[in-house]
Amino acid sequence: MIDSFARWGHLLRRPIHLGWERLRSPYATALGMCFALLLLRSHARLAQAHLWAEDGGRFLADVLEHGLGSTFMPYAGYLHVVPRLLAWGVALLPIEAFALGVAFVTLALNAALFALIARDGCRWLVPHDGVRIFTAVAFCFLSGTWEVTGNLANLHSVLFYGVMLVALQDLDRPLGFADGLVLLAVATSAGEGVLLAPVFLLRGVMRWRDGRPLREVVVEALAAAVLTVPAGVNAVLLRQADLPAADFSTWPLSRMAEHLWITFNDRYVLHPVLGDRGAMAYFFWPFAVRMAVVSGFVAVLVLGLRRLPARPRVLLLAACACVSVLIPLTWYVRADAAEFPTFGVLRDPDVMDARYMLFALPAGLTLWVAALGRIRTVFAGGLCVCVVVLAHPRWTFEPWGPERDWAQTARRIREVRETPGAEASVRINPKGWAMRIRGASRPGP
Repeated sequence: MIDSFARWGHLLRRPIHLGWERLRSPYATALGMCFALLLLRSHARLAQAHLWAEDGGRFLADVLEHGLGSTFMPYAGYLHVVPRLLAWGVALLPIEAFALGVAFVTLALNAALFALIARDGCRWLVPHDGVRIFTAVAFCFLSGTWEVTGNLANLHSVLFYGVMLVALQDLDRPLGFADGLVLLAVATSAGEGVLLAPVFLLRGVMRWRDGRPLREVVVEALAAAVLTVPAGVNAVLLRQADLPAADFSTWPLSRMAEHLWITFNDRYVLHPVLGDRGAMAYFFWPFAVRMAVVSGFVAVLVLGLRRLPARPRVLLLAACACVSVLIPLTWYVRADAAEFPTFGVLRDPDVMDARYMLFALPAGLTLWVAALGRIRTVFAGGLCVCVVVLAHPRWTFEPWGPERDWAQTARRIREVRETPGAEASVRINPKGWAMRIRGASRPGP
């Protein structure tokens, strides 16, 4: 009887140590779990598959007209190589399968990127395999995933965090071929990836100081270059596109500081722990209560991070700092973005679906998991479970919008393309978006 009580007591005290501490293939496990959960969350969209924004209005329309030649066509001032290649590949199927094909391909890619935290190379940051797998699952439930997950138009937002997770790998493991593919995909499809180039330079310096082979130091420098060179190309394309950009000189300094502080505080300190409702409620609490909550949370973070070994702690803090620069960069390249509700005091639950809510949240969650894991493993795993549970109000991804009959849309596209000289505008989601379809060229005289 005593032995039985002892076993149950051990289970209650350390519920996460159930054979998950060291797994044979943690990445494959995380990939499978993330993909299954994303499919489950997207069941309504899969049943009524259709296209979202640039998936039809730009990527499909261009690939139908230009084929593989559309791969390096810029849009909105930068390159989108991976989304365009995926659109071209799925377009090789019958047009009737395009919407569902895009959904499955992008959900699988989202899962593969979120699961990077579970790789063996991140054990130095979070030693417990099960906790890293739970972290990957929690990424799938963060605010902002409603619009970001499962489409080509916002794939760059998830690719960006793939680079962050590559940058957080153990310095004792040289960057490999898969890491290079992730970096190349981001460099050619998510210009914001250049923000993490300094982390790879830092990794190179740390390797050099550790006396690692010169080849490993050079590889880190090449990783930074891979992220930087296409960013220069994007800067030229952005200037040529002549898109409106924010004029910081017209902003009061106090407003900029307030927006930055609120957004940074929410993404890194509050939301990973309090969730949607808790983070919104925070802004209605008395000032003294808010300061006490923030101070307590920061104290816990500092306590946990101090227990991290020096090298992963430095890299984690450097990555979080670089990721936070994404916020003012977005304000600059997208006019009026700073006024978007997700960058201020949170009052409306609907803003949790917007893609801007994802900004820095994966970095914030990783920061918390790494810190809590060093205090007690069960705390880190419990936080990831709480992220999933607190996301319940937005657990299901409803269909993209009013356009839900892709079979009818596909018939219309096929009819237009098979009619010489025909041209038509085909509606897609969200409301107000359409794709321009042209028929085959008229035969010559």
